[in-house]
Amino acid sequence: MKGTYKSSSKKTLALAYGVTAETFNTWLKPIENQIGDYLSRCYTPKQVETIVKHLGIPQHSELICA
Repeated sequence: MKGTYKSSSKKTLALAYGVTAETFNTWLKPIENQIGDYLSRCYTPKQVETIVKHLGIPQHSELICA
């Protein structure tokens, strides 16, 4: 799935993983430095790829794939 991600909000990513936004934010805490800044209410495709590498492919990956 490398290179097939699209810019996604935290809300969309949480939905893709089937968790609340609060839970998703907790999951991101340990890897915040690797992800980088959350700008314009969106993660870039590269940031989404980094998140997926650490958390695994989400249950609803169609929400974040281009």
